[in-house]
Amino acid sequence: MDEEWTDGMQARALREIAWRYLPDEDAVRWASLLRPGVRLVDEAEAEAEAEDEDVAGAGAGAVAGAVDETGDAAEPPAAARLGGLPRLPDGTAWPTGPAGAPLAFVAAVDCAALPARALDVPVPPEGVLAFFASAPLHGGPDGRYRSGEAGPTPGRVVHIPADAPGSVRTAPPGVPVFPSVRLAARPELTAPFPEHPRVRDAFALHTWEDPYDHPLYGQGFLDELAEHGHRFEHRVGGYAVCAGAVPVEYEAAAAAADADAAGAGGGRAERVGPLAVGAQDTGRAREWVLLAQFQCDPADGVLAAKAPSGGGRRGVLAWLIHREDLARGRFAESVLLRRF
Repeated sequence: MDEEWTDGMQARALREIAWRYLPDEDAVRWASLLRPGVRLVDEAEAEAEAEDEDVAGAGAGAVAGAVDETGDAAEPPAAARLGGLPRLPDGTAWPTGPAGAPLAFVAAVDCAALPARALDVPVPPEGVLAFFASAPLHGGPDGRYRSGEAGPTPGRVVHIPADAPGSVRTAPPGVPVFPSVRLAARPELTAPFPEHPRVRDAFALHTWEDPYDHPLYGQGFLDELAEHGHRFEHRVGGYAVCAGAVPVEYEAAAAAADADAAGAGGGRAERVGPLAVGAQDTGRAREWVLLAQFQCDPADGVLAAKAPSGGGRRGVLAWLIHREDLARGRFAESVLLRRF
């Protein structure tokens, strides 16, 4: 991780929140859990931000990467791109879900265009990560829109090597194609909320009673943290920005346990509330990390390039992956979760 990304305005603001509301020892411990991530913003928005911050080619601003003028993935995306059509290697079939239904193309991330040393997870140094999800995007497990956790849903991540011969594919009949939006990369630190497994592990918050009187659950700390952590955001790495009481890492671990149980002829693992998780649950959840997340409009079931006006509803498509699978490049093992 580059020190340049850890000393920016966002990093200083997060540390100041900790020192303002937490005892010194707790503030140091919580600040040690901050993780780097790459925020993906509309290129036009990134240029405006760079002008406002007077950042002119100094490396701390947005990183544009290769520009795709076609909007159909014929060239690598800027740093990432929402929507459009994917470029897939020759001989690779269009990704499908477990039942064989074709998935919708959500986004592509150009790994080489991500800022160097801006992540603490081993994404490939080159090539493109292509993300696919079942459509419509607003559907929960039963196909209906619901607020809160929608649980695991069919999705795929495909790593496309930079030198792999391929072509832009036309979407299968009935599969939506979302408008293409080029995104630039902005590296910054991300912060965990108290329910996150890394926080629970660091502060030994494993029982119903542990959190109630802990300074991490003070209203002032939570309110200020929410101003930084509950933003509209597309992101690679770092901590997920998702609604819902149970952090997505616990849900991803439970989904993996469900898959293992199904393979062994068992049933669905029991879900627990955010304050009832034990040390074993936290240990399993810690092994899952955010690969990428993209915002969507849950009312219309489409990708959302910008925050909804007037405080409208927001949805998140979050792909998580086990650390071992990420280290081995097994992106097909990632889990897609939807939060509305």
